[in-house]
Amino acid sequence: MNVRIVPVGFLLLFFCSSILGQPAPARGNSVDSYREDLLHRIAVVAEGARQAERDKVGDIQLARIYAELGQLCYRAAQWDRSESAAKRSLLLFRRAGGAKGELAVVLSQLADVHIAKGNLKESEKEDKEALKLREELGDRLQIARSWEELSALALRQQRFQRAKEFAQKAVEEFSTNTRSTVSDRMAAWLALSESLCGLNECPSAIPFLKKSVDDAKAALRPQDFPIGLSEFLLGYAYWKSGEISLAEEYMRDGTSGMDKQLGWGHPAYVAALTHYEKFLKENRQMEAANEVERKIHRAEAVVDVGAIQSGQGAFGFAALK
Repeated sequence: MNVRIVPVGFLLLFFCSSILGQPAPARGNSVDSYREDLLHRIAVVAEGARQAERDKVGDIQLARIYAELGQLCYRAAQWDRSESAAKRSLLLFRRAGGAKGELAVVLSQLADVHIAKGNLKESEKEDKEALKLREELGDRLQIARSWEELSALALRQQRFQRAKEFAQKAVEEFSTNTRSTVSDRMAAWLALSESLCGLNECPSAIPFLKKSVDDAKAALRPQDFPIGLSEFLLGYAYWKSGEISLAEEYMRDGTSGMDKQLGWGHPAYVAALTHYEKFLKENRQMEAANEVERKIHRAEAVVDVGAIQSGQGAFGFAALK
């Protein structure tokens, strides 16, 4: 299951408030309202950036606004816009000097965007610079986040042993570091699970995916998408391990859970549906497979197909076996 599913920045973006301390986008009661809230928040922050430019605020403050804009655009699968905002933030942080921790976060953010766009060399360069900055600061938690990010990059490069080694280091640190978050642990468990499946050891990935599901259910609301994402991946691991009935249960529940917030056409959701459809057809469940295919077509009608295809690389589904 060599997957680049959830870069830690993506999960952190979901769990946290905005960089400026303002509320994160409100979560509506439907897929449409959830997306509308996100697009509204993007518009608000973009206008805030324009106003800050006009007011000539300090570089650090402006850099934080652009970092937030880049994160929100990434969440909405607006890759080019996210890249532009992250680059602007990076330039401002560099010009201001200092703020190494925030600079490392933006570098990691830009690395995720470059994976989405298929620029793996640029992504590796940015992830390595982020790690170097975090090592200079001596912050073990931030260093472990870089390990997870390098693991995710290695998965995209199909360097599974390297991915496994980085993920194991991240798992070990997050399991003992009292400042680690549920998103840290989930991202590391998923990266380790994905690398194991890439090495044809999917049965060994199942315990880590179970932990991810349990942690997500304990920390989040039932409709929050990381629960569905973890359940889908657990189902995929069961599928590749020959546990067909369990695979169907978790892939069905997982894609249904992802639909609640990502069903507007997010690449991670479309890619999950694509593999669920493949599973159903392989197991001769044609009526269910046709329904899933219809969902895929509806989602593709909302989001640009090019964004979906490139985004599948960002979330690793392009590498699923």
